[in-house]
Amino acid sequence: MHLYKTIKTFLFDKEYFVNVFDSHIHLYGFLQVLSLQEEEASLRFPEFLLQIKGQDFRVLKLTKNELLIQGKISEMKFL
Repeated sequence: MHLYKTIKTFLFDKEYFVNVFDSHIHLYGFLQVLSLQEEEASLRFPEFLLQIKGQDFRVLKLTKNELLIQGKISEMKFL
């Protein structure tokens, strides 16, 4: 169990991250989900606001500070 915690701490030692894949986006460390719809998502991070636009968004995972969305991503804005 100690090894697991060490690896998890190493992998998630950043305050936040955004990983974009072909048909998924993985978001970690957000403060608040402002909107989450089929074609748009907005999230507040510690240092910026993120707007994501696309099609057919589907939530695969949602926890207190982690979100995994599947769908076609057409635009991302860091505000």
